[in-house]
Amino acid sequence: MIFFRCRKNGLQVGLTPSCSSIFFDEGFLMMKIALLQIDGKMPNLALMKIAAFHRKRGDEVTFIDLSSIKADRWYGSKIFMGGSGYDLKAKLPSGIEEQVPDYDLFNIDYSIGFTTRGCIRNCDFCIVKEKEGNLLECDFSRDIKHSRYIIMDNNFLASEFWKEKLKYFIDNKIKVCFNQGLDIRLITEEKAKVLSKVLYYDASFTHRRLYFAFDNPKLEKVFKEKLEILIRHVKPYRIMVYVLVGHDTTFDQDMKRFEIIRSFGCDPYIMIYNNRRDNQELRDFSRWVNKRVYKSCSWKDYKGRKT
Repeated sequence: MIFFRCRKNGLQVGLTPSCSSIFFDEGFLMMKIALLQIDGKMPNLALMKIAAFHRKRGDEVTFIDLSSIKADRWYGSKIFMGGSGYDLKAKLPSGIEEQVPDYDLFNIDYSIGFTTRGCIRNCDFCIVKEKEGNLLECDFSRDIKHSRYIIMDNNFLASEFWKEKLKYFIDNKIKVCFNQGLDIRLITEEKAKVLSKVLYYDASFTHRRLYFAFDNPKLEKVFKEKLEILIRHVKPYRIMVYVLVGHDTTFDQDMKRFEIIRSFGCDPYIMIYNNRRDNQELRDFSRWVNKRVYKSCSWKDYKGRKT
């Protein structure tokens, strides 16, 4: 998210991380607003809400997307600040948080939003609990303006209303993407059965896909038990499992989790903690797995030709 200040004709207009609403020093001032997205593969939801707020005011809003530009190093003059990378406590002010995202300006034909914020877990590698706290329900219906919806929840299945939400998607034939993954530990026969009826897809809405994670080797037993339940209702090749590496596991533990996932017929996807670049083996492993090289070349042979 972006927080900004601008001054014109003696008037100061802006947002700050400490305020809870937009402030206008004097009267009403039409503004030219620039929104800049520097990284991320998906449209920034906070920027979309800021755009909606200002366009409703009649402000001129320009969106600049730099996320597709590949660069080894960025230089810039910073006149704004915001986002979790800057301040975990930064939030959109009231009046903007409630806005329906501006899908037109961002030229996207699907909706994005949260049905819950926060999480019931407290994983040491994750900032969600510190940033958002315990699980809270959100009014997500206002954000859905398309027949395709990307759900940004950190733990969708932890909601006590999970069944009602899934039934809403099923009844309205809404294609959904659980982009942040679902908690495999919460899978039951009932949840797996209802999930199987949902039109679940990947983020491009081209392939059927459900996302889960196997981040902690200590959860091997429960992971296997829950995955057994899930594949009774969902075809395993439609299941992708994120695997966190480079945090507090050994390479042998990483490889074992990969092998377990493949033994079920599911697709693993390696996630390197903080995108570490100090461990070439992990980066090679990530490429071998995520590019599906393992389907035609063993790790031993692949590693051998990298040396």
